[in-house]
Amino acid sequence: MRRAFLMVSAGALLCAPVWPASPSCWIGAKCIKSQGTSIPVSTVHNMLDRCGEFTAGGVGRRVLRMSIQQIQQASGGNILHPVFSAYHAFTELYDSPLLFDRQSNVESTNYEQIASACAKLSRDYETWLNK
Repeated sequence: MRRAFLMVSAGALLCAPVWPASPSCWIGAKCIKSQGTSIPVSTVHNMLDRCGEFTAGGVGRRVLRMSIQQIQQASGGNILHPVFSAYHAFTELYDSPLLFDRQSNVESTNYEQIASACAKLSRDYETWLNK
């Protein structure tokens, strides 16, 4: 049984997100320096929300080891269920500037890296707020 729920082409892995800075930061948007880049505040807010959904109670650790079918079964198809929310959050975090190793086999993705990157983003945001 195939457990990976996110299919990624080899080309996409070679071109894994490298975010030197968002173009909107170049044209004057309010941005936060984190994860090795400048990220627009609106993107940071979204990323922090997704981080919260993914890391709440460690549910993301469980989701990384589940197939789509298992996620559907565990959530009953309810998009508000924590398992479904964590799955959706991971797919968004995968495409974000959050700094973690993106693996083609989702089961090999390191939950602790994502949680640590989320914590770093939160600290950077708090520092930016208190300037």
